[in-house]
Amino acid sequence: MQFFRGLTRKKQSSSSASAERRKNEQDYYLKNGSSVLEELLALCDGNCRIPIWYFTATEIENAIKHSESKMDLSDVYMVTGSLNNRPVLVRFNRSCQLNIYRDIAITAQMSHLKNVLRLVGCCLEFEEPVMVYEYVEGISLSDLLFKKGNSNRKSLLSWGNRLRIANEVASAIVFLHTEFTTPIIHRNIAPSKVIIDQNNGVAKILDFSHSISLPPGKLEMKSEDGVLGTLGYIAPENGFYDIITQKIDVYSFGGLLLELLTGKKMVEMVISAISKEAIDCEEDNKSHIEKCHAMYTTFEKLRPNIVDRYVRENNVIDIVDPTIFEEHGIEIQQQLEDYIDLVKRCTTYNGENRPYMIHVARELRRIEKCFRALTIGQN
Repeated sequence: MQFFRGLTRKKQSSSSASAERRKNEQDYYLKNGSSVLEELLALCDGNCRIPIWYFTATEIENAIKHSESKMDLSDVYMVTGSLNNRPVLVRFNRSCQLNIYRDIAITAQMSHLKNVLRLVGCCLEFEEPVMVYEYVEGISLSDLLFKKGNSNRKSLLSWGNRLRIANEVASAIVFLHTEFTTPIIHRNIAPSKVIIDQNNGVAKILDFSHSISLPPGKLEMKSEDGVLGTLGYIAPENGFYDIITQKIDVYSFGGLLLELLTGKKMVEMVISAISKEAIDCEEDNKSHIEKCHAMYTTFEKLRPNIVDRYVRENNVIDIVDPTIFEEHGIEIQQQLEDYIDLVKRCTTYNGENRPYMIHVARELRRIEKCFRALTIGQN
């Protein structure tokens, strides 16, 4: 229970302390509730696709007090709990940069989708709102890809499942870009923002706290809150010039596609490709901004496509996760080459030359369809 320290309230015996605590909860509720309402009004005129249940601080504390299960997801972590005899995931934030109010509003509008972790409700009575999701026996895609000793890795990361994960994540991003009044840009697509249900392999994205809507009638905007996102997935035009378009999500998704193919971290592949020219972006004494500047200064020198450089300097067989070839051999080489070509197009330096997500999703469906036809033919 030590990971709850500081998040739950300390027991107070006196009536005055109890009254003060209740007043704080009411103040937090009013402040947080008005912020959530502002986001809902801006996003959908206050009309939610699903009802948002509001839980009290006491309900949240009781829900998690016996839990020993925790899932780390970069800037947030999830704790298993029980509300109304129903298992749930309770989310707490680590970063003050997250716009939890926007996250609640957007997640509520997308929770009907299979590939979005469904929001059950939230608690507004803490200083920082707490989100409550449906329970999924999940593992982050980041842990699945990069954490050693995972017994489910081979079955959950077969080539067919990797293609399915890519398609499922793409479909959720396409919804963000096309199904709202104006396109919503996620700005932080990365494996740590994707949970894989270990029972059925379904991918579910979460955390829309960096997301932003483009102004009506506009295709791009300048960021007012600086560079946000995960190092290695930030598009050059966003990292250098604070430009936000749909294409910055395409770039980030291209990085995720490459990691699905290779089983290696994007930032490690970038550093490998530019090792002779680049300073080490992973130095612990560098701030996030300094790391971003170092990486994108190197991008500027090596444009147009750092991924293309990495692919050129390595054989396809050397790039692909060995378990994929162990499973299928060279029969899927054409699919792999088509997939790599899509990665190149998604991560090209010039954002105008990248495809839109709807076209990326279409090509992924084609590649997956070819793979399914091949496996049926083999059987």
